[in-house]
Amino acid sequence: MLRHGLLKGHANLLNLLLRVLDCSYILILGNISYYLSSAHSHFLQRGVETLPQHYFYVIVLAGILAMLLFPLFAIYRVWRGVSTLTEIKNLTMAWGMVALFLAVIAFMTKSGADYSRSWMGIWFLSTWICFIASRIVLRLVLRWMRSNGFNHRHIIIIGTGEQAVVVADRLARTTWFGLEIQAFFGRDNSLLPEQFKSKRLIGDCDELRKFVDENDIDQVWIALPHTEEKAIREVISVLDGAPVEIRYVPDIFEYQLMHHSLSEMAGVPVVNISYSAIFGVNRLVKTIEDYVLSLILLILASPLMMVLAIGVKLSSEGPVLYRQKRVGWNGKEFTMFKFRTMPVEAEKMTGPVWASKQDNRATPFGSFLRKTSLDELPQLFNVLRGEMSLIGPRPERPLFVEQYKNEIPHYMKKHLVKAGVTGWAQVHGWRGNTCLHTRIEHDLYYIENWSLWLDMKIIIMTVFRGLIHKNAY
Repeated sequence: MLRHGLLKGHANLLNLLLRVLDCSYILILGNISYYLSSAHSHFLQRGVETLPQHYFYVIVLAGILAMLLFPLFAIYRVWRGVSTLTEIKNLTMAWGMVALFLAVIAFMTKSGADYSRSWMGIWFLSTWICFIASRIVLRLVLRWMRSNGFNHRHIIIIGTGEQAVVVADRLARTTWFGLEIQAFFGRDNSLLPEQFKSKRLIGDCDELRKFVDENDIDQVWIALPHTEEKAIREVISVLDGAPVEIRYVPDIFEYQLMHHSLSEMAGVPVVNISYSAIFGVNRLVKTIEDYVLSLILLILASPLMMVLAIGVKLSSEGPVLYRQKRVGWNGKEFTMFKFRTMPVEAEKMTGPVWASKQDNRATPFGSFLRKTSLDELPQLFNVLRGEMSLIGPRPERPLFVEQYKNEIPHYMKKHLVKAGVTGWAQVHGWRGNTCLHTRIEHDLYYIENWSLWLDMKIIIMTVFRGLIHKNAY
């Protein structure tokens, strides 16, 4: 049974091969695309020209950026057990980020006109197709190998209770993962589904060690509740010295956790029960996204903002910008900017109140700004100052935070990330005087499932659905 672990221990070699292939696609297709983008008559009349030097520099720069950015999107991680669509999304975002960086560099150096747009289009599209095709082929090859007994992992699950059933069911449904359950350890298999009852049931530790030694077992998964500490210790002890990987599945299925995971802090294994997905490398990626996109948007929107500033100034006396304290990341207060939509003294009589359709304090021009969400444009400065993000939960005033943090379940978890100019809740219509419970549910979904792909989706949805909405007032 040597072949079932044929690729075991060669992950680094496969990783290196993928990096070399990716660089090769970028360099080779960059050259080929240059010739393909030239007119056919050009070739007939003048022959095939050598790739211009400034084109070559861009191709090399793209290769360098890819090698720097792709690891940030976990492109070279082990994708075993993860869907093909997820890998394609990550590849698309990573290659898109390379394109964005090149576009920003071209904009800042004013060199965009020196390059053929058709060349860029053919190059980026063909390279993206090769990235995707190579991953799909690799997955097909690995799946074929696993279906023929290569690179399988034979495992034993310790436990036959609810926790073990959950683990076994998930492994059985993810057939591409290549984990094959050989036996269960326990005295009662009555809770196991029918598909697992034919598996070997091991009743004591001596039999467990003998089965591991005689059946070429790769991994033992301990799926016992934490109350079975004695049994867990006994299993670990009896397997001491056996050439087998031991994995412990924490008893966390009964809890409602947000983006839970395992990590190590100062050498201590930790179960992360509630934390943001925008952490570590993800935080760096999102920060780059915020600064690059907000700067571009600010440049593009600056003529419109000048017009709106004049409109605010002419519509009523007072400053153009309205400054208001809001609660953001880690519960810290910051000053948020908006175009002023109400007379200066509007809140002296009413105090802080939720905006609603019955709120008639806004000036006519201010009402227009609110309905079109254009009053939010100055918050791009908050993003550049590092106080907000383009995408995230909307920030609230300190008074409302104090009021709702003990009334709305998980309300304060929205402050695990920076507040956003727009967000998942807003593009689904949960803004203004709408249900706070549902809005928080959307905010927590965003925090738990953050990805650059999701941010791009929200930006597109904001353009088509979020700027003008019935709940914007």
